[in-house]
Amino acid sequence: MVTQVASNLEILVINWLTKRGIAFSFQVSIMGGHFSLGGAVVDFLLEPNLAWRTMGEYFHRGVTKSGADEIQREMLSGLGYIVVDLWGEDLLNRLDETLTKALQGIEMLTYK
Repeated sequence: MVTQVASNLEILVINWLTKRGIAFSFQVSIMGGHFSLGGAVVDFLLEPNLAWRTMGEYFHRGVTKSGADEIQREMLSGLGYIVVDLWGEDLLNRLDETLTKALQGIEMLTYK
């Protein structure tokens, strides 16, 4: 049995989606999963093709980290997913606006 652990940011998103009755899959492995295998683990997959990635600033800042994130974004986009990065500060400071835009495939550009 595998237990999935959600970060505090992911819990905010889970609660927001659940409250609105929006179906999603959590921690979905695509093309082998982790970056070292050439794939990605998408935090939230929504129909028909939205791939949301929760991006805590601590784990996703810096040249190496942001480079790996961009490679994964390109791979997912090439597979037909609309990739939306949900940055921690946006989730903490304007959750409703951030996720409402994310449902439309639009991401906040605060930290891009």
